[in-house]
Amino acid sequence: MLRYLTGFVVIFAAGLGLQSVALRACGGKTLKSESNYFSSIARIQTETKGKPRVMMLGSSLTGRLGDRARKIQGVANLGCDGGSAMVTLRAMDQGVLPSAPVLIVEANTLAYELEGRGKDIATAIRSEWFHVGFKYPNLGATARPTAFAYSWLMARQSEGGLSSGNQSLSIRSKPHVIARSMTPALNEKSAALVDEMTGILSRLESRGSRIFLVMLPGVPKGFSIKEIALALACKSGVPWWDLNEGLPAGEVEFTDGLHMDAASAQKVMNTLQAELMTH
Repeated sequence: MLRYLTGFVVIFAAGLGLQSVALRACGGKTLKSESNYFSSIARIQTETKGKPRVMMLGSSLTGRLGDRARKIQGVANLGCDGGSAMVTLRAMDQGVLPSAPVLIVEANTLAYELEGRGKDIATAIRSEWFHVGFKYPNLGATARPTAFAYSWLMARQSEGGLSSGNQSLSIRSKPHVIARSMTPALNEKSAALVDEMTGILSRLESRGSRIFLVMLPGVPKGFSIKEIALALACKSGVPWWDLNEGLPAGEVEFTDGLHMDAASAQKVMNTLQAELMTH
Protein backbone atom coordinates (compact mmCIF):
# COMPACT_ATOMS: atom_id res chain seq x y z
CA MET A 1 0.00 0.00 0.00
CA LEU A 2 2.81 2.35 0.92
CA ARG A 3 4.50 1.60 -2.42
CA TYR A 4 1.36 2.62 -4.35
CA LEU A 5 0.95 5.74 -2.24
CA THR A 6 4.58 6.69 -2.83
CA GLY A 7 4.12 6.16 -6.57
CA PHE A 8 1.04 8.36 -6.58
CA VAL A 9 2.89 11.13 -4.76
CA VAL A 10 5.79 10.94 -7.21
CA ILE A 11 3.47 11.08 -10.22
CA PHE A 12 1.47 13.95 -8.69
CA ALA A 13 4.64 15.93 -7.93
CA ALA A 14 5.94 15.32 -11.46
CA GLY A 15 2.62 16.51 -12.86
CA LEU A 16 2.75 19.69 -10.81
CA GLY A 17 6.31 20.26 -11.98
CA LEU A 18 5.35 19.93 -15.63
CA GLN A 19 2.35 22.17 -15.04
CA SER A 20 4.57 24.83 -13.46
CA VAL A 21 6.98 24.69 -16.40
CA ALA A 22 4.06 25.04 -18.83
CA LEU A 23 2.66 28.02 -16.91
CA ARG A 24 6.02 29.78 -16.92
CA ALA A 25 6.27 29.19 -20.66
CA CYS A 26 2.84 30.86 -21.05
CA GLY A 27 3.91 33.86 -18.99
CA GLY A 28 2.01 32.67 -15.90
CA LYS A 29 -1.38 32.33 -17.59
CA THR A 30 -3.17 30.76 -20.53
CA LEU A 31 -5.27 32.69 -23.04
CA LYS A 32 -8.19 30.36 -23.67
CA SER A 33 -9.91 27.29 -22.25
CA GLU A 34 -12.58 24.88 -23.45
CA SER A 35 -15.42 27.24 -22.51
CA ASN A 36 -16.16 30.91 -22.00
CA TYR A 37 -16.78 30.13 -18.34
CA PHE A 38 -13.31 28.73 -17.60
CA SER A 39 -11.62 31.29 -19.84
CA SER A 40 -13.25 34.10 -17.86
CA ILE A 41 -12.44 32.59 -14.47
CA ALA A 42 -8.82 32.11 -15.50
CA ARG A 43 -8.61 35.69 -16.78
CA ILE A 44 -9.98 37.15 -13.54
CA GLN A 45 -7.84 34.93 -11.29
CA THR A 46 -4.62 35.92 -13.03
CA GLU A 47 -5.25 39.54 -14.07
CA THR A 48 -6.25 40.79 -10.60
CA LYS A 49 -2.81 39.93 -9.21
CA GLY A 50 0.07 42.35 -8.81
CA LYS A 51 -1.93 45.51 -8.04
CA PRO A 52 -2.43 46.73 -11.63
CA ARG A 53 -2.92 50.49 -12.02
CA VAL A 54 -5.62 50.02 -14.69
CA MET A 55 -8.39 47.43 -14.90
CA MET A 56 -10.57 46.93 -17.96
CA LEU A 57 -14.02 45.57 -17.11
CA GLY A 58 -16.52 44.23 -19.59
CA SER A 59 -17.65 41.27 -21.66
CA SER A 60 -15.88 39.12 -24.24
CA LEU A 61 -15.50 42.33 -26.30
CA THR A 62 -13.07 43.54 -23.65
CA GLY A 63 -11.62 40.08 -23.14
CA ARG A 64 -10.60 39.83 -26.80
CA LEU A 65 -8.68 43.10 -26.51
CA GLY A 66 -6.42 41.37 -24.03
CA ASP A 67 -6.12 38.27 -26.21
CA ARG A 68 -5.43 40.01 -29.52
CA ALA A 69 -3.48 43.16 -28.63
CA ARG A 70 -0.05 43.30 -27.08
CA LYS A 71 0.10 43.34 -23.30
CA ILE A 72 0.49 46.74 -21.60
CA GLN A 73 2.36 46.65 -18.32
CA GLY A 74 0.13 47.43 -15.36
CA VAL A 75 -3.12 47.02 -17.31
CA ALA A 76 -5.38 44.11 -16.31
CA ASN A 77 -8.14 42.72 -18.50
CA LEU A 78 -11.16 41.36 -16.60
CA GLY A 79 -13.48 40.73 -19.53
CA CYS A 80 -16.23 38.22 -18.70
CA ASP A 81 -17.21 36.14 -21.71
CA GLY A 82 -20.99 35.96 -21.89
CA GLY A 83 -21.42 38.55 -19.15
CA SER A 84 -20.79 42.26 -18.63
CA ALA A 85 -18.78 44.65 -16.48
CA MET A 86 -21.43 44.32 -13.78
CA VAL A 87 -20.01 40.91 -12.81
CA THR A 88 -16.72 42.41 -11.68
CA LEU A 89 -18.13 45.79 -10.60
CA ARG A 90 -20.42 44.13 -8.06
CA ALA A 91 -17.56 41.95 -6.81
CA MET A 92 -15.32 45.00 -6.36
CA ASP A 93 -18.10 46.90 -4.61
CA GLN A 94 -18.54 44.00 -2.18
CA GLY A 95 -14.80 43.58 -1.58
CA VAL A 96 -14.64 40.18 -3.30
CA LEU A 97 -12.22 41.48 -5.95
CA PRO A 98 -9.64 44.25 -5.66
CA SER A 99 -10.14 47.49 -7.55
CA ALA A 100 -7.56 49.70 -9.27
CA PRO A 101 -6.72 53.41 -9.49
CA VAL A 102 -8.23 53.50 -13.01
CA LEU A 103 -11.25 51.48 -14.13
CA ILE A 104 -12.23 51.39 -17.81
CA VAL A 105 -15.79 50.08 -18.02
CA GLU A 106 -17.06 48.69 -21.31
CA ALA A 107 -20.48 50.24 -21.92
CA ASN A 108 -21.57 48.03 -24.82
CA THR A 109 -22.99 45.20 -22.75
CA LEU A 110 -24.09 46.74 -19.44
CA ALA A 111 -27.71 46.12 -20.45
CA TYR A 112 -27.02 42.37 -20.54
CA GLU A 113 -27.41 42.44 -16.76
CA LEU A 114 -31.16 42.75 -17.31
CA GLU A 115 -31.03 39.19 -18.64
CA GLY A 116 -28.82 37.90 -15.85
CA ARG A 117 -25.93 37.10 -18.15
CA GLY A 118 -22.72 36.14 -16.36
CA LYS A 119 -24.41 34.74 -13.24
CA ASP A 120 -22.30 31.58 -13.28
CA ILE A 121 -19.09 33.61 -13.31
CA ALA A 122 -20.40 35.89 -10.55
CA THR A 123 -21.14 32.85 -8.40
CA ALA A 124 -17.76 31.26 -9.13
CA ILE A 125 -15.68 34.26 -8.08
CA ARG A 126 -17.33 34.12 -4.66
CA SER A 127 -16.44 30.46 -4.18
CA GLU A 128 -13.59 29.00 -2.13
CA TRP A 129 -12.26 27.29 -5.27
CA PHE A 130 -11.78 30.64 -6.99
CA HIS A 131 -9.72 32.04 -4.13
CA VAL A 132 -7.60 28.89 -3.88
CA GLY A 133 -6.87 29.22 -7.60
CA PHE A 134 -6.07 32.91 -7.13
CA LYS A 135 -3.50 32.09 -4.46
CA TYR A 136 -2.13 28.94 -6.10
CA PRO A 137 -2.17 29.22 -9.93
CA ASN A 138 -1.48 25.50 -10.38
CA LEU A 139 -4.90 24.85 -8.86
CA GLY A 140 -6.65 27.59 -10.80
CA ALA A 141 -8.59 27.65 -14.05
CA THR A 142 -5.58 28.96 -15.97
CA ALA A 143 -3.67 25.71 -15.37
CA ARG A 144 -6.32 23.32 -16.66
CA PRO A 145 -4.85 20.89 -19.24
CA THR A 146 -7.48 21.99 -21.75
CA ALA A 147 -6.43 25.61 -21.24
CA PHE A 148 -2.88 24.80 -22.35
CA ALA A 149 -4.23 22.95 -25.39
CA TYR A 150 -6.65 25.69 -26.45
CA SER A 151 -4.07 28.43 -25.89
CA TRP A 152 -1.59 26.55 -28.06
CA LEU A 153 -4.16 26.16 -30.82
CA MET A 154 -5.09 29.84 -30.54
CA ALA A 155 -1.43 30.83 -30.91
CA ARG A 156 -1.08 28.59 -33.97
CA GLN A 157 -4.18 30.01 -35.61
CA SER A 158 -3.06 33.59 -35.03
CA GLU A 159 0.07 32.93 -37.17
CA GLY A 160 2.64 34.94 -35.33
CA GLY A 161 0.63 35.97 -32.36
CA LEU A 162 -0.56 39.37 -31.25
CA SER A 163 -0.74 42.57 -33.27
CA SER A 164 2.13 44.99 -32.72
CA GLY A 165 0.98 48.03 -34.69
CA ASN A 166 1.25 51.58 -33.31
CA GLN A 167 -1.74 53.08 -35.11
CA SER A 168 -4.66 54.51 -33.12
CA LEU A 169 -8.27 55.02 -34.19
CA SER A 170 -8.85 57.98 -36.54
CA ILE A 171 -11.24 59.77 -34.21
CA ARG A 172 -11.17 63.19 -32.58
CA SER A 173 -13.62 62.58 -29.76
CA LYS A 174 -12.42 62.63 -26.15
CA PRO A 175 -13.87 61.43 -22.85
CA HIS A 176 -16.42 63.95 -21.59
CA VAL A 177 -19.08 64.32 -18.93
CA ILE A 178 -22.69 64.31 -20.13
CA ALA A 179 -25.16 66.63 -18.42
CA ARG A 180 -27.64 64.91 -16.11
CA SER A 181 -30.44 66.65 -18.00
CA MET A 182 -29.59 64.49 -21.02
CA THR A 183 -30.58 61.27 -19.23
CA PRO A 184 -32.74 59.19 -21.61
CA ALA A 185 -36.11 57.90 -20.45
CA LEU A 186 -36.01 54.25 -19.32
CA ASN A 187 -38.52 51.68 -18.18
CA GLU A 188 -38.68 50.77 -14.50
CA LYS A 189 -36.41 47.73 -14.69
CA SER A 190 -33.73 49.52 -16.69
CA ALA A 191 -33.89 52.58 -14.42
CA ALA A 192 -33.40 50.37 -11.36
CA LEU A 193 -30.29 48.83 -12.93
CA VAL A 194 -28.88 52.28 -13.71
CA ASP A 195 -29.52 53.36 -10.10
CA GLU A 196 -27.66 50.30 -8.81
CA MET A 197 -24.73 50.89 -11.17
CA THR A 198 -24.60 54.57 -10.25
CA GLY A 199 -24.30 53.65 -6.57
CA ILE A 200 -21.51 51.18 -7.28
CA LEU A 201 -19.51 53.66 -9.35
CA SER A 202 -19.94 56.33 -6.69
CA ARG A 203 -18.65 54.04 -3.95
CA LEU A 204 -15.67 52.91 -6.04
CA GLU A 205 -14.83 56.54 -6.80
CA SER A 206 -14.99 57.37 -3.10
CA ARG A 207 -12.35 54.66 -2.55
CA GLY A 208 -10.01 56.34 -5.01
CA SER A 209 -10.79 54.88 -8.44
CA ARG A 210 -11.05 57.06 -11.55
CA ILE A 211 -13.72 55.54 -13.77
CA PHE A 212 -14.38 55.89 -17.49
CA LEU A 213 -17.34 54.51 -19.45
CA VAL A 214 -16.22 53.49 -22.93
CA MET A 215 -18.39 52.33 -25.82
CA LEU A 216 -16.14 50.09 -27.90
CA PRO A 217 -16.48 49.98 -31.71
CA GLY A 218 -19.48 47.97 -32.80
CA VAL A 219 -22.61 48.96 -30.86
CA PRO A 220 -24.91 45.94 -30.29
CA LYS A 221 -28.43 46.26 -31.70
CA GLY A 222 -31.36 46.99 -29.41
CA PHE A 223 -32.90 50.12 -27.91
CA SER A 224 -31.84 49.53 -24.32
CA ILE A 225 -28.16 48.87 -25.02
CA LYS A 226 -26.87 52.40 -25.54
CA GLU A 227 -29.66 54.16 -23.65
CA ILE A 228 -28.84 52.35 -20.41
CA ALA A 229 -25.15 53.12 -20.81
CA LEU A 230 -25.86 56.79 -21.56
CA ALA A 231 -28.23 57.03 -18.61
CA LEU A 232 -25.47 55.69 -16.36
CA ALA A 233 -23.02 58.26 -17.71
CA CYS A 234 -25.53 61.07 -17.12
CA LYS A 235 -26.56 60.06 -13.59
CA SER A 236 -23.11 59.08 -12.34
CA GLY A 237 -21.13 61.95 -13.86
CA VAL A 238 -18.49 59.46 -14.97
CA PRO A 239 -16.66 60.50 -18.17
CA TRP A 240 -18.17 58.93 -21.30
CA TRP A 241 -16.29 58.05 -24.48
CA ASP A 242 -17.97 56.56 -27.55
CA LEU A 243 -15.24 55.22 -29.84
CA ASN A 244 -17.81 54.86 -32.64
CA GLU A 245 -18.18 58.64 -32.83
CA GLY A 246 -16.41 59.88 -35.94
CA LEU A 247 -14.99 56.43 -36.69
CA PRO A 248 -14.39 56.06 -40.47
CA ALA A 249 -16.22 53.18 -42.11
CA GLY A 250 -14.07 50.08 -42.49
CA GLU A 251 -11.36 51.20 -40.07
CA VAL A 252 -12.30 48.49 -37.58
CA GLU A 253 -12.71 44.90 -38.72
CA PHE A 254 -14.48 42.07 -36.89
CA THR A 255 -13.86 38.35 -36.92
CA ASP A 256 -17.50 37.44 -36.36
CA GLY A 257 -19.41 40.68 -36.67
CA LEU A 258 -18.92 41.43 -32.98
CA HIS A 259 -15.35 40.82 -31.79
CA MET A 260 -12.50 42.85 -33.28
CA ASP A 261 -9.62 41.28 -35.16
CA ALA A 262 -6.05 41.65 -33.88
CA ALA A 263 -5.18 44.80 -35.84
CA SER A 264 -8.38 46.58 -34.78
CA ALA A 265 -7.98 45.48 -31.16
CA GLN A 266 -4.48 46.96 -31.18
CA LYS A 267 -5.79 50.28 -32.54
CA VAL A 268 -8.35 50.43 -29.74
CA MET A 269 -5.76 49.62 -27.08
CA ASN A 270 -3.39 52.26 -28.46
CA THR A 271 -6.23 54.80 -28.36
CA LEU A 272 -7.18 53.93 -24.78
CA GLN A 273 -3.57 53.89 -23.64
CA ALA A 274 -2.83 57.35 -25.02
CA GLU A 275 -5.89 58.96 -23.43
CA LEU A 276 -6.72 56.99 -20.27
CA MET A 277 -3.73 54.91 -19.18
CA THR A 278 -0.85 57.37 -19.10
CA HIS A 279 -2.05 59.91 -16.53
